[in-house]
Amino acid sequence: MKQNEWSEREKFNLGVALEKAINELSQADPRIVCLNSGVTYNREQKSFMLPYLNRKYFVNHHTGEVKSLLDGKRVSIHLQILFLHYLYHSSGAPVKGEWITFKELPGGQIYLEPYQKRTIKPLLNYFGQKAEKFVEIAFSLDGKTAPFGDVSIILRPFPRVPIGFVFWKGDAEFPPSANILYDASASHYLPTEDYALLPGLIIWEMAALLS
Repeated sequence: MKQNEWSEREKFNLGVALEKAINELSQADPRIVCLNSGVTYNREQKSFMLPYLNRKYFVNHHTGEVKSLLDGKRVSIHLQILFLHYLYHSSGAPVKGEWITFKELPGGQIYLEPYQKRTIKPLLNYFGQKAEKFVEIAFSLDGKTAPFGDVSIILRPFPRVPIGFVFWKGDAEFPPSANILYDASASHYLPTEDYALLPGLIIWEMAALLS
């Protein structure tokens, strides 16, 4: 498949996914959405107020439009779909505090290869030799340290979706390695394919802050 054909197919698939997510959320009861996802609802704006990392966004209940509360800027279509999915799919299940890997998510084994290319590989490329820099940037995004590996951070991109980033520094025999952990309740808040995308978006955003 040629590059331009692939791009058009990807755009089409994203458009279909976005339209479906907008329709699903528009039909949901905002009171139930807020209860299950841990967000609030602004009646004047007819929008949910959704925290993402250390920022807040309006997500319109009916149109699915997403705008930053700070400057009114919109987000990428990938992030918009993730916002809509989180609001719609959240079940209100308690966060368990038990950690699992991606392949332990429902159907995760199927997505494992593209997942590693989108997440683990860029995580190591950008921060494998700079784990302390990852921690520094993560703190600016309200990250918290965790007792995994040699260096680890927990970020909470959405109110009930904690994600753990774990580094092993390596030595003369073994190169640095990394993994990403999810709460055992993760499948109650996003479909597995979204977890193949979300960490990569976070990593790319953090990599842009490298100096």
